[in-house]
Amino acid sequence: MSEEEKNVIHDYSAIDRISEEWSNREEEVSKEFKSRNRMRYAKGGVQKAFETLLILVGLGLFAILVAFAIRLVIYQPLG
Repeated sequence: MSEEEKNVIHDYSAIDRISEEWSNREEEVSKEFKSRNRMRYAKGGVQKAFETLLILVGLGLFAILVAFAIRLVIYQPLG
């Protein structure tokens, strides 16, 4: 090696800084996507819970009506 090659200093701080900025940007974007996905899943979960509640209430009303009909058939109304 010549004397000039020994005295050359390779400074990669700019490349390291750019690489760190890219990784920070990617991290922010991924956090934003995760947040959006959580909101979508939460909205979907609430909607599914509401649908399930409506189905259960409907089945309960149907069961009450069937029980009332059976009562009317077995025990004739007083009148």
